[in-house]
Amino acid sequence: MKKSNLMEIIKTHDLVIPSILLLNYKKLDITLEELLFLALLMSYEDIVSFDVNSFSKSLGMEVSKIIELVSNLCNKKYINLTVKKENGKMKEYLDISYLYEHLTAIVIEDESKEKEAIDEVKIYSVIETELGRTLSPIEYETIGGWLNAGISEDLIKEALKEAVLNGVGNLKYIDKILYEWTKKGYKKPKDVQRKKKNLEEAALFDYDWLDENDE
Repeated sequence: MKKSNLMEIIKTHDLVIPSILLLNYKKLDITLEELLFLALLMSYEDIVSFDVNSFSKSLGMEVSKIIELVSNLCNKKYINLTVKKENGKMKEYLDISYLYEHLTAIVIEDESKEKEAIDEVKIYSVIETELGRTLSPIEYETIGGWLNAGISEDLIKEALKEAVLNGVGNLKYIDKILYEWTKKGYKKPKDVQRKKKNLEEAALFDYDWLDENDE
């Protein structure tokens, strides 16, 4: 279906396409005709009586096209066709709860990606602030490499703090710290802090108190 045809149907029929569906239909990998049909179903309850003639009239489509759309959307797991026995007769219903599940998953994924993008910008800003200068393009790539390798931002901040405490303001030093930490299996700052505590305790118990000179 062409966009012009879709617009004509919208103009001549009492049909509103939910914004969440309109914004995400490409991610659902559905056609404009399937979009239109799902929009119609969403205007009803979650479970809709499968009245093919009513759908045909509402959308201005042939009955055969409606049946084709139902078949395609069932195969894509966006709707489900069920049959119930009512008053001794078999009646067909369309369940669109699967569609809502897919849309919810898309929204959650988009929010997660948006948060990751915001956090990624923040880590660059944090590093620039701590080092007191603007990062070079190569340094941006280096930080991006850490993130792509799955190194957490908290661990990067911990390595940055370690570098600053040691008076070193270059990313090569931070990169070496992160390399050593990841090689040892450290994933969070608490892993580093636990190791430091263990080393401090070991040094304390190894101290020869009997060898201490009396004052």
